[in-house]
Order: sequence, then structure tokens, then C-alpha cells
Amino acid sequence: MAKSAAKAVESATQGSFTSLKDSAFQQAGAHQTLESVARYALTQIKDFPKEVPVEAKDALYEGYRMKFDALRPATMYAVINGHYVLASQEHKMADNVEKVNIGIPYAYSYSAQEFGKLANTNPALHALVKEIRSSCSTYCSNRLGDLKRAATKILNEGKERQRGVNKDFAEFVEAWFKDTAPDRLVSAKNRGDKSADDKRFAEAKVAFMVKWKHSDAK
Repeated sequence: MAKSAAKAVESATQGSFTSLKDSAFQQAGAHQTLESVARYALTQIKDFPKEVPVEAKDALYEGYRMKFDALRPATMYAVINGHYVLASQEHKMADNVEKVNIGIPYAYSYSAQEFGKLANTNPALHALVKEIRSSCSTYCSNRLGDLKRAATKILNEGKERQRGVNKDFAEFVEAWFKDTAPDRLVSAKNRGDKSADDKRFAEAKVAFMVKWKHSDAK
């Protein structure tokens, strides 16, 4: 559900093209914009794209959420007997009907702890908020991935490409714990996954890396 919703949001960015020539012109403009943002990020974020400090990532995600919010405006729901239904014009006009606008601002007004509790206190509302947070998390992750790839390409400009050079498994393991796993942990927490525990992950990571680095490969 979340991935399909994120794709729907991204498809909404498609403009009106009069021809393939016009679409190519707009594509080139979008590429230039991404490259410019990547160059700016390289000047503002130390060791980017290899490293993305929490403060920088939070700032980038705030911007991505703003765009997501513009692409997918809040939807008004009417609360009828504890159920959330799309508000009709009649619902919107009625003063005695509880209504709530559910979009990015509303979804992220909950802290991670509050969002987790919502699953028990108001499952119907939790399901709606969860879908938005999950879709937005996927969207933001994709945009950061685009930016990282563009920055990497810039850093590699003028360098001779080395073919057939891959990370060895030890490098892969360290990179997974350093970048991939923390990103997935954040995404899981945003989805309300109760198994996404920061402390548990940190302790498991330390235990694994101690064993990994102090055991001789056979």
C-alpha cells in the first residue's frame, strides 16, 4: 500500500508535455536542478554523500515532506461512530459532525511514541496516519537516494572508472550497519513497527561488530 501510494505521488509530478522534444527539454531542466542541489549539498554537508549527519538528514527530509504535502494535500475525514469516512459536502457543512484533515502536518504531529500508542487507542486513525507516514518515508528515502547518486557522480567527474572493483564482504557488512540498517530502522519506526527499537539495534550492532572485528576469517 505504502509503495503504491508513494508511486502515485511521484506520478503526480508529471507535467504537461506537448511533444517528446518538450518532454526532453523539461527532463534536462530537472537534471540540472538535481545536479545544482547536489553541488550545494556537497558544500553544506561534511563528507556527503558518504556521511549524512542527523541534522542534515532531518533538514532534507523536512524539505521532501513539504513537497510530498504539496503533491498529496490533506484529506478531510468525518468521524462517524468511531469510523473515519471521506467527508461529504454535507459532512463539511455540518457543525455537529467531527472532522479532521489528515495529511503530512497531521501525520507528523505525533511523536514516534505517540504514534505507537495510537495503534491501541484509535486503530482506525492509526491506519490512516500509518499509510501517510509510510508513503512519505518511502518518498523521502527515494529523493535522498537520488541526491546521493547525483553527488557521487559529481565527485567521480574526471576520474577513470574502475571496472570490476567491488566491496569485499567485510566492507559490505560495515556499510550495511552504518547506512542501510539505520535508514531502515527510521522507516520502520515511522510505519509504527514496534520491533524497530533503537536501543536494541545499537546493542546488537556493537555485539556483532565486536565479534566480527575480533574473529579471524577462516
